[in-house]
Amino acid sequence: MQWLQVTVTTSSEFADIVSLTLSELGSDGVSVSDCRDVKAVLDDKRSWDYADDSLYVQSDDVFVSGYFGEDFDVSELKCALIKLKQSAVMDTGTLEVSVKDIRNEDWENEWRKYYKPIERGDVVIVPKWLNYDGECKVKVFMDPGMAFGTGRHETTAMCISLMQEIPLDGKNVLDMGCGSGILGITALKCGAGLCTMSDIDMSAIESARENSVLNGVSEHSQFVCGDLKLSGEFDVAFANLTADILLRLYPTLPCALVSGGYAVISGLIHARADEVLQCYSQKFELVKRLSEGEWQAMLLKKK
Repeated sequence: MQWLQVTVTTSSEFADIVSLTLSELGSDGVSVSDCRDVKAVLDDKRSWDYADDSLYVQSDDVFVSGYFGEDFDVSELKCALIKLKQSAVMDTGTLEVSVKDIRNEDWENEWRKYYKPIERGDVVIVPKWLNYDGECKVKVFMDPGMAFGTGRHETTAMCISLMQEIPLDGKNVLDMGCGSGILGITALKCGAGLCTMSDIDMSAIESARENSVLNGVSEHSQFVCGDLKLSGEFDVAFANLTADILLRLYPTLPCALVSGGYAVISGLIHARADEVLQCYSQKFELVKRLSEGEWQAMLLKKK
């Protein structure tokens, strides 16, 4: 079957009413692309994710897309948009309509083919739908879902490498900003006794919970949803965040670690790495520093 992606160019103020119009005409779902949403992420200092400024291209245009069967009469939409423009007090934008054919392909298998097992030392991260016959000792199966953390990104991969420098047997571990739970789950499969996985995003918590069940470590996992919430005493902490969030985390992280405990921090672009290290060096000594691509990660030990 063939589908139509019908996109209307409008303004931020009228994105909702255009979305409603598409839905009333029978759209099977609606998506909105607004550059202001990207800018909001870049400007929000609470965000735990890093976004490149190049993602933001200033524009007043907002693109609202609906999805219809191939027999949809686009003229109905155009008539509705003409009425909307005639009745509008504020600027509705151009209300131009574009149509794109979409074939009913197996999109799930299409994106899955780009995921391959990723080996780091004795650890291999395996997409849950694949078999792995290699020699790595520790297999971690992941369903990427919508949460960050598949092992493909340099920041995550370096954390997995540094993790293998730490004696984990029976340790109490914290995975701060857990995303998919990849670091906490890998630590548990490498011998850690208990892991607390924390994230600001509830969808990430659900993803981490599901992946912990997938790997048979749910009985040793705890989950906390909140902004930099720390409670308990940990032997090891993983924080694959951003420079700004790591600086915010610094006042509380040392207090949550036992004396001689380890912290792995990552998500550092080169331009901010020394700034973060200078801050953390007040209470930590640098054990090892890795660099891959545009990123750095560090293994620290509490003094």
